Amino acid sequence: MSTQKKKKRRHPVRKILFLLVIIAVIIAAIVFTAYKKLGKVNTSKLDESKLVTTNEDSNMNNYTNYAFFGIDSQTGSMSDRGNRSDSIIVVSIKNDTKEVKLLSIYRDTFVSINGRYNKINSAYSWGGPELAISTINRNLDLNIEKYATVNFKVLANLVDAVGGIEVNIDQSILKNLNAYIKDMNRLNGGDSATIPSAGTYTLDGNQAVAYSRIRYTAGGDLARAGRQREVLEKIFQKGKKNPTKMLSVMDTVLPEVKTNMSQDELFNMFLSVAKYDIKDQQGFPWDQKELKYYGTYYGFPTTLKENVIRAHKYLFGTENYQVSSELERINQKIISRVGE
Repeated sequence: MSTQKKKKRRHPVRKILFLLVIIAVIIAAIVFTAYKKLGKVNTSKLDESKLVTTNEDSNMNNYTNYAFFGIDSQTGSMSDRGNRSDSIIVVSIKNDTKEVKLLSIYRDTFVSINGRYNKINSAYSWGGPELAISTINRNLDLNIEKYATVNFKVLANLVDAVGGIEVNIDQSILKNLNAYIKDMNRLNGGDSATIPSAGTYTLDGNQAVAYSRIRYTAGGDLARAGRQREVLEKIFQKGKKNPTKMLSVMDTVLPEVKTNMSQDELFNMFLSVAKYDIKDQQGFPWDQKELKYYGTYYGFPTTLKENVIRAHKYLFGTENYQVSSELERINQKIISRVGE
């Protein structure tokens, strides 16, 4: 009879439970780290007495709308005054499905800024996020109350954090792109290479932001807004696949983000990032005339009313939206300046 003891075999269920505990601890650590890092965001409450919202479209109750501003700050300043919004994007999220639609508002669009008519990108410079958001709401009949503002450096850091983004570079923009890359190296620091020829490249942060800033080529501001949406969507898609990559850059990026969203709100969005899906991206106004008015070129919506009706159909599925009385007045004043 053998006296050799049999080795005790560990039950496979115990191994699985042990692995699950380890995974749970790792996830908890990541989540806790993310929550702490989100506390570094520059939270800036809005003066609600200055905020104008429009709630004429009942379908908007099924959506949460945000304003995203990219400010044209040559010094890196995040001041609420004196910085024009180089990029203006309405982000509309359907509450139940988390489907996302993006609507760029072209920076040269001629609108009412609290009764003064000028380019929409002036609103942020004149009155910070309160006036900028109110201007969007008044001229598009929207109910935006939440916003986020970033500058060039933040976007460059985000692109670098996700390992760059793949972009097809057309020969027609090559000269302008390389000029902007050199400019971004000067503003942000770094030595990002210029692009030698047309083709598909993985762009780093400075290169990607330079790509999104190109304006004086075919398509002008409309094409630039499309490139801005493209860069943001590609950052989002890569970050969504590997959110832990974003943790590495949060300490640098988050203090440069200005928003009125709380740490808890941002954390809930972080937890749901896998559910968000960008379904479409378009630009406003769809129909416009580029005309010189008192010596300056503007984009005049043709007409503002018809473009707003189309915006509500695109964003919220509203058929034959009836615009507000204030938007009717704004529409008529724009028509009186340039005609239909």
